[in-house]
Amino acid sequence: MKTMIEYVKNELLQREYNIAIDFTMGNGNDTLTLSRLAKKVYSFDIQDKALENTKKLLNDINNVELILDSHENFDKYVQNFDVGIFNLGYLPQGDHTITTKVSTTLVAIKKAVQYLNEKGHLFIVVYIGHFEGKEESLKIDEYVSSLDHMVYNVALFKMMNKLNAPYVVEIEKR
Repeated sequence: MKTMIEYVKNELLQREYNIAIDFTMGNGNDTLTLSRLAKKVYSFDIQDKALENTKKLLNDINNVELILDSHENFDKYVQNFDVGIFNLGYLPQGDHTITTKVSTTLVAIKKAVQYLNEKGHLFIVVYIGHFEGKEESLKIDEYVSSLDHMVYNVALFKMMNKLNAPYVVEIEKR
């Protein structure tokens, strides 16, 4: 069975995209994947270390714009997109006290749903193994469950027998 990230990457590989957004750059792995599938990628993080790590990983790839800003501000840089990824939590091998926050994450997700192009996909990998992650998961689940089923398909992929395991919410604009 696939991990949550493997599941998302497998789903991403089903299509090609014009515009992609990595809402949580981290070490750049999702940005790298998107750079191979999209004509243009916008990647966001609030930590300098994330940008440094991602620049090293991307090397000479030139269809990516790395942006030192919160994901809640993505609409200052891009107005619509075909695919997006939120990989919530903290920077792997980084400061684990710096995490995504429900206050900014929920704003970003709500905007992302609005700016998502028709037939577009949004993937949200939710980590609930830390306090802020638990808070995020409750608010995200509440919000995505309320989306109009005539406009959006919302699916959940999770391990049923692993307490506090991460899970994926997938949103498709119909």
